[in-house]
Amino acid sequence: MGGRGKGTRKRLFFCVVFLVFLSVSGCAFQRSSPQELSTSPQEGANEHLARAGGLLAQHSYETALQEYQTVLTVSDGKPPGDEALLFIGQIYSDPQNQKRDFSKSIASLQRLVREYPRSPWADTARVWMENLKEQERLKRVMVDSIQENERLRRVWNEGLQENERLKRVSNETLQENARLKRIVEESKTVDVEIDEKKRNQTK
Repeated sequence: MGGRGKGTRKRLFFCVVFLVFLSVSGCAFQRSSPQELSTSPQEGANEHLARAGGLLAQHSYETALQEYQTVLTVSDGKPPGDEALLFIGQIYSDPQNQKRDFSKSIASLQRLVREYPRSPWADTARVWMENLKEQERLKRVMVDSIQENERLRRVWNEGLQENERLKRVSNETLQENARLKRIVEESKTVDVEIDEKKRNQTK
C-alpha cells in the first residue's frame, strides 16, 4: 500500500511539473512568437511606407497621409521617416489633391531638411521647396494682378458712368438753354407787340 501511495505521489508530482513546464513554455512562446521577432520597428515602418505608396498611386490621399504619419511615429526620427516626409510634401502639392496646401507641403519638406540633414532626400526636398515657394510667389502675383485688374475695371466703369452722367447733364443744360432762348424770343415778340399797340394808340 505504502509503495503504491509513493508511486501515485510521484506520478502526480511529475504531472504537475509537466503542466507547469507547458504553461511556462507557452508564455515564452507567446512572448517570442516568430512574427514578433521578425518585425522590428524598421520593418514595420517599411510596411506602412509600402502600403502608403500603393494608396498614393490610387490617389487615396487621406488614407496615404495616415500611413505616412504612422511611418513617422514608428520610425522615431530615423529612416524611413525622411521618405515619409517627402511623400507628405508631395501629397499636399499634388494638383489632383482637392485639399492641396502648399504651406503644409513646404512645412513637411522643411521638417525633412531640419530633422534629416544627411538624408539622400534632403537635396530633393530643398529644390522642391524652392519650386513651391516660387509657385506661391507667382500665385500671389497673379492674385494681385487679378485684383488690380478688377480695380481698374471698376474705375473704368465708374468713368463710363460719370461720362454718361455728364452727358445727361450736358443734354439737360442744352435743353434748358433752348427753353430760355425760347422764353427770350417770346419776350421779345411780346415787347414788339406792346410797342406796336402803343404806337397805334398814339395815332
